[in-house]
Amino acid sequence: MLPVTVARSPLFALACTSAFVLVFVVGFLAWQTPPHIPFPHGAAHAEIPISDDTAPVSIKEVLRLLYTPLKVDPTQPDFRADNDTHFKLPPNPRYTKTLGSDVLVLDLDTRPLKSTADYNRGEYEWTKINHVSGGVFNHYTYAMIHGYDYKFIHATEFRDRHQTWIKPSALANQINNYKFIVFLDADATFRFMQLPIEWMLNYWNIEPKHSITMALDPWSAEKPQYNSDRFNRTLTNTGFMIVQNNPTTQEILKAWHECPENTRYQGCSEWKKPRFHEQSAFGEYVRYDYEDNVKELPCAEANGFPGVQESNCQGKFIRHYWFEKHMVKKDFRENMMQAISLPIQRIFADNIGGVIVEQEHNAITIGQEDAQ
Repeated sequence: MLPVTVARSPLFALACTSAFVLVFVVGFLAWQTPPHIPFPHGAAHAEIPISDDTAPVSIKEVLRLLYTPLKVDPTQPDFRADNDTHFKLPPNPRYTKTLGSDVLVLDLDTRPLKSTADYNRGEYEWTKINHVSGGVFNHYTYAMIHGYDYKFIHATEFRDRHQTWIKPSALANQINNYKFIVFLDADATFRFMQLPIEWMLNYWNIEPKHSITMALDPWSAEKPQYNSDRFNRTLTNTGFMIVQNNPTTQEILKAWHECPENTRYQGCSEWKKPRFHEQSAFGEYVRYDYEDNVKELPCAEANGFPGVQESNCQGKFIRHYWFEKHMVKKDFRENMMQAISLPIQRIFADNIGGVIVEQEHNAITIGQEDAQ
């Protein structure tokens, strides 16, 4: 999940590792844990500070320290995903500095998190949370790593249409406060937690005119009608969207939200409930009125997951697990464990603190000098 990093100086590694071990262990245990909650596999109870305000170190500081050696600069010329895969930025990148709180990472749902209900009963256990919580944790962690704002909007259910129709109005109600909103479905994940959205904006050449950026869905020559609109054009997927605050954005979101009312787009009410709901409505109608303002990304880069053959939808940057949803948690876990275990590995690689002792002779030498 994370690229191989070059070796750093022993002093730098020692400083990072020592600080990380102290901060991570203390801060993570203290972060927002309710009092008198039993440990999952024991009878012991522990009184632990109940909020980030009273914790010795906040979880945001823990994550900042953990990912500082790994974070990619917005203008880094290339990004090494693994030993065989490199991505290069185009020349003259537009976004040269972090956007911080000008970016909102957004989750939407009509249901509360099941893991929160379990947590409030004192029953939280990582191995038992569902993919929805796993995805939300991925998004929230990503926002904290890079200093972006984050919100989970718990929306009221629609009575006359599918619940995914909450997207246009929620985006419209938030975008005026930000330069960008990055929205993901709960079954979509950031593949590389250390890769900032600014780098991806540069890589995809998102221009000021682009109000909404989405990835295409997979397309197959054997079944060309699948994931296509009435003009046989491949649909875009609303499971990952970058929404930019520009003069056209509110107009697009309003047209999209009102589409099922058949005022501007006759026949759009067809997509109130049938698949793919708001996604089909956007693809069938809205995008044709705003061609210059909608950026369509390759499915291979911001949709799908490893193993998908159609359109090579491998989720190179953003993974969307339409199936195999249990992999959402695996993605998050592997990202976190790579970041946690890397400084530990560095200790052994650089022999920091003399943890490795060379034993040249496999013989008992203690007390031999006294015997002589």
